[in-house]
Amino acid sequence: MDRRNFLKAGSVAAVMTAGTASTQVMSSANSKTSDADINRYAPTSLTPEYRFDADNKMIENQDQRFAFSKCYGCFNVCGARLSIDNKTDKVLRAVGNPYTLTNNAGQPMTMETSPKDAMFQLSAASGLSQSNRATLCGRGNAVPDAFDDKHRITSCMKRVGNRGENRWQTISYEQLLQEVVDGGDLFGEGHVEGLKAIHANPALANPAYPDFGPVKNQLLVSTSSEQGARADFMHRFVSDAWGTPNIGTKDSYCGHQQVAGCALGCFDAVDEMALPQVDYEESKFAIFIGTNPGTSGNGLNVGSRRLSKARSDRTDFKYVVIDPILRSLTSETDTTNGEWLPIKSGGDTALMFAMLQYIINHERYRRPYLEAPSQASADAVGEMNYTNATYLVVKDKTHPLYNQFLTAEACGLGDAEVKMVIDKQTGQLVTGDSEQAAQLFYKESVTLGDGSQVQVETAFSLLKQRVNSHSMQDLSKRCEIPVAKIEELAKEFTSHGRSVSIETNTGCNATDGGQFAFAMIMLATMVGAHNAKGGMMHMGGVGYASMYDIYDGPLYNLMDFEHTEVVGFNAERSGDYEQSHEYQQKVAQGLNPYPANEAWNNTFVQDNSGELLVAHANKNPFNFKAWITWSTNPIYGCSGLQDQVEDSIKDPKQLGLIIALDPYINETNVFADYIVPDTLQYEAWANSRMWGSEYIGDVACVPVVESRTAKTANGDHVNMEQFIIDVSKAIGLKGFGDNAFKDLQGKPHSLNSPADFYVPLFANIAHTGTVLPTPTEEDIKFTSVDRALPMFEARLKPQELGPTAYMLTRGGRFERVDERYEGEFFNAAMRMDTQFQIYNESLARVKDSFTGECNDGLPVYDVDRFWDGSAVREHWNEKDYPFNFSTFKLHLRSPYSVSLPRITALGDTNYIQLHQDDAAKYNLKSGDKAQVLSPKGKYLEGIVQADKTVALGTIVVGMGYGHTAFGASAVEVDGTVRPGIKERGTGICPNAFNVVDPTRKGASLYRDRTFGSTARHGVPVGIKKV
Repeated sequence: MDRRNFLKAGSVAAVMTAGTASTQVMSSANSKTSDADINRYAPTSLTPEYRFDADNKMIENQDQRFAFSKCYGCFNVCGARLSIDNKTDKVLRAVGNPYTLTNNAGQPMTMETSPKDAMFQLSAASGLSQSNRATLCGRGNAVPDAFDDKHRITSCMKRVGNRGENRWQTISYEQLLQEVVDGGDLFGEGHVEGLKAIHANPALANPAYPDFGPVKNQLLVSTSSEQGARADFMHRFVSDAWGTPNIGTKDSYCGHQQVAGCALGCFDAVDEMALPQVDYEESKFAIFIGTNPGTSGNGLNVGSRRLSKARSDRTDFKYVVIDPILRSLTSETDTTNGEWLPIKSGGDTALMFAMLQYIINHERYRRPYLEAPSQASADAVGEMNYTNATYLVVKDKTHPLYNQFLTAEACGLGDAEVKMVIDKQTGQLVTGDSEQAAQLFYKESVTLGDGSQVQVETAFSLLKQRVNSHSMQDLSKRCEIPVAKIEELAKEFTSHGRSVSIETNTGCNATDGGQFAFAMIMLATMVGAHNAKGGMMHMGGVGYASMYDIYDGPLYNLMDFEHTEVVGFNAERSGDYEQSHEYQQKVAQGLNPYPANEAWNNTFVQDNSGELLVAHANKNPFNFKAWITWSTNPIYGCSGLQDQVEDSIKDPKQLGLIIALDPYINETNVFADYIVPDTLQYEAWANSRMWGSEYIGDVACVPVVESRTAKTANGDHVNMEQFIIDVSKAIGLKGFGDNAFKDLQGKPHSLNSPADFYVPLFANIAHTGTVLPTPTEEDIKFTSVDRALPMFEARLKPQELGPTAYMLTRGGRFERVDERYEGEFFNAAMRMDTQFQIYNESLARVKDSFTGECNDGLPVYDVDRFWDGSAVREHWNEKDYPFNFSTFKLHLRSPYSVSLPRITALGDTNYIQLHQDDAAKYNLKSGDKAQVLSPKGKYLEGIVQADKTVALGTIVVGMGYGHTAFGASAVEVDGTVRPGIKERGTGICPNAFNVVDPTRKGASLYRDRTFGSTARHGVPVGIKKV
């Protein structure tokens, strides 16, 4: 793309002014700039959709229309406002929704503000400050490019030739539907079992593994988990209607171990989620580790703006980014209030332990907070929450409560739910619901209710021992951060009261990623930063589906139908191994049931598409008979997966039927037998949470442009939802077709089109809690909701219509908190009130499927290990593989933005990045070609970037490049070849090259030791010059 065309498309350099272009004063009494002048100096500028005259009256552009939608340029999901050409039905411009927090650096506009008034307030004509413009990031601005991409799939397609050859023929939707439902000799390769026969077969999928359920479980569905209500719709089909446990997402190969690990420090559970974020407005000191503020997760758009505002407006704010690579928003040279601290990949847990060691040994923790054993005692000392730091852990190996908390029941003082502590003043054994402070350090025997003695120790005392189990020097060596710097960090973190925070996101995925996150949360617990003003905000990205039963009412019970029972474990073996047939058979035969034959995950059900495909490749517990993949790409995105499973996917004898639902051919669905074209974001229904939003809120929208996809014989556009509906009806599944659900009065309703699902869902949200008002006719017309209103009028009662339409005229529903804080803490709506965990008792009950030993209730620091417990470096030594490997998310390039010309124009390639001193040892410099060598026997070949922006001992490669699909390679459709686009195939993708676990049988993935999620960082690699 040349410079002129790049600018014409809308440069990313103009990201933050995109909103201005759509709302500026185009003419007024005080303006002497004519349209001719504008065309002269800005010939590529787009015509605004409206302007304001001298009387501040809006003059709408009759050639365009205005509409709210959602942005899905990345997984954060933001609200979007669009300018649409009425003649071509094309989106001309996409900018931010002023009602959503994720599009605004400051307080968003209230829903009471009319849409026209909101646009006026955004304009220069209002005379208001322009510092809080409603924007999208560069990816969001570039998304409209995707709709008319020549490699987009808009017709139903059936493969020609062998799987993966990328040769297709277009067919009618009706033919596709009939063939996938009924099966037959579809490709001249022998009989293919159709979906109807698979679901109807009651036999066990594999009699050798009866606990993995019937044949219907041999349907695998890989989905997008980030699309809110659309993902829920797919789950309705998979879990509730079909009844298979085998559903996979990208979460577990993206960064789930950090989410689950953070939750270990927040809940007495092993299957919760937490991912706190910084309170930029009041934080005095923030640490970002394994992420960079505003470049990944937690609100790319709003995060960077809030950080910039904090840096520019406040002299009392400092932050440190701890990462193997220097990214944007930090600087080597300007460290006035922001600093980059390089860390060796895989050294994150070592740093957390070192900081905890210093803080605890030097008593720099918030003692009154940690001494409070109950909410009542926390209230007494002015704290919002409390911890289990003072709870007594039984350390007598012969006692049934070994490594569990001592209970009131065992002491004859109450029930098993109440834990025991030592009163600080009296030194007496008392129940943990005491209103008095308890001792932080205690290690002695206590007398139980039956008169026996048992050795106990407080959770905090155990933590102190744990973090001192390695010397500061050893921990420093592991993370490659000097001891003096670690101590400086720990001092700074404990010098601002509660107004400090630490945030991560997907960048610490070594085999101890879950343990790192557990320890990271512990740092905030040391100073009581959770829910505190300037501290840790835990409620980011919470939508209505998380907080309310939006599928059960208050108007329509969308789940009121006969559900199909899900029977059996999922194939990835997420579940309790001791409940398995294998375990019980071994015990019955007098055999040691440990280790399990295959790796089990007993903590969190991962729904990992990668691990499910590994199970298929190993034929254990079975091969899948059919695979439906929707809006996901595990072959490209899952570290280490491709060569483990590709042959088993290509072979129709091993996997009979593959159906893809997607707008594009990607590296995964290129192996499909059939492709059902799906809608792109502005063509689709949507209701989704917004990652990075601090308040409860959902983006909600209808299709605002006509879909480019083919139509059914009934004239409906083909998309994921219509396909799922029609397949379900053809098979006879409940929850679709007639009598699919009921309203609260018991009246049955049908589900025959996407609107039949989303209209009542939107009505439920609009009527949840305080019912929304009715919009004006002007609101409805200005926001183009009038175009969709007939669909709502046909399905809702008259009294339900107004509030539902009101929500659409604002682009969603967004709860507002006018006061962020209550004293020194967040407002109740923004808090996550819970007992924070020093010792996670639930984790201490979960057994490792290899050793049979229970996990530790405290964070664990260790070397990287495989499933069998052997050290990674015992297999791959430092002589052959002297570096640790890391990947990172580029600011705008992502695995999906490759189809956007304005994004691919920003850079031809990614690089093999390493420190210049490391490069010199191999006679390498920037611009040279090199190969990164994997113990897997594979290599990455690319261009070297050698400088001081990478940690010593680490090699880093950015994600989003190295595509072989998404238009990067040629595709043949109906005998005509569509050439590949060179710019989409440049660079390197590190995932296929990354390692797996050689201690597991057959195909495998490299795993987090606690949660079984796929790991990809800290991996040993070598390098050589080409």
